[in-house]
Amino acid sequence: MAEIRDTHTVVDEVPVERRTVIEGDYPPMVYERRGLSGGAVAALVIAGIIGAILITLLILNTQQRNQDAELATERARADAAQRAAAQAPSPTQQPQPPVVVMQPSQPTTVPVPVPVPTQPATTPSTSSTSSVSTEVDVTTKLLDDADLRTHPINVKVDNGTATLSGELPSEELKARAERIASSVKGVRRVKNNITVKSE
Repeated sequence: MAEIRDTHTVVDEVPVERRTVIEGDYPPMVYERRGLSGGAVAALVIAGIIGAILITLLILNTQQRNQDAELATERARADAAQRAAAQAPSPTQQPQPPVVVMQPSQPTTVPVPVPVPTQPATTPSTSSTSSVSTEVDVTTKLLDDADLRTHPINVKVDNGTATLSGELPSEELKARAERIASSVKGVRRVKNNITVKSE
């Protein structure tokens, strides 16, 4: 039979000296990344788009103000013309030649001319005032059309007849100008002298 030996090793623990731990103050390490992050690039792109939109709106606003100022100037000019026409003095009567009476030896009858009342001058003045007002209304309507405002169209109104003249690039715009002019109050007939010249 085999003999079984049991061996044990006993280790005596030797106390180890205690070491003191010294804590040091080390600055924290900060890693800097060079360049822009994706979020910063996106923010710059969005800011650029917003800036472009604001500049475009500012330009459009300035153009609209200029057009409004031109229209206001034209209306003021037409109002001044209306006031001037309304305040124009009525035509004066033709002066009558003086009557000379001579003392004859016998009394005689001398005919004395009696002044004839003249027609009031309000009819022609009112007619010219309404023509000027109608011209302004037709011109304003033509300027309100986006396609027609870029082409100068001359408008003259006389006794309800609006005469249009100028140059347009198509027959369609010529017909549109005539329709717009005929839609204005006070225009009974439209004489369209606009020539068509393709650009």
